[in-house]
Amino acid sequence: MAEKILVVSSDQKLVALVQKGLGLKGYSVTATEETGEKLGEILEQVQPGLIVLDAMMPRLDGLETCLWLRQLSPVPILMLSTWGAGKDQVRGIDLGAESYLTEPFDAAELVRRVEESLLRAAKGRAERKLTLA
Repeated sequence: MAEKILVVSSDQKLVALVQKGLGLKGYSVTATEETGEKLGEILEQVQPGLIVLDAMMPRLDGLETCLWLRQLSPVPILMLSTWGAGKDQVRGIDLGAESYLTEPFDAAELVRRVEESLLRAAKGRAERKLTLA
């Protein structure tokens, strides 16, 4: 079964790039523009292994959405942004994003970051199971 990725973005070009890049690598990609409670419902339905979150959302921005998602789920979050490196990037990580990628980026970079995040998440789950056993 393909690992599920949830893309949260209102930028259709960005969504298409992510869907194409991750889809070619066998990931199952679902996209939504929703934030807030509706995003919580979608998160429950999709049960993704990773969330790709656009920092530039129209209603609730990506940083606020990241904080909100982190309260709901430990699923790794990869933030995408047109903002350059600096305090916003650090703030995204501080709010719970696993990784942060600034545009422009290519599909290979995106895939590498997704694979790294999923690997770290799997390793963390395995370590928690060993600790609980």
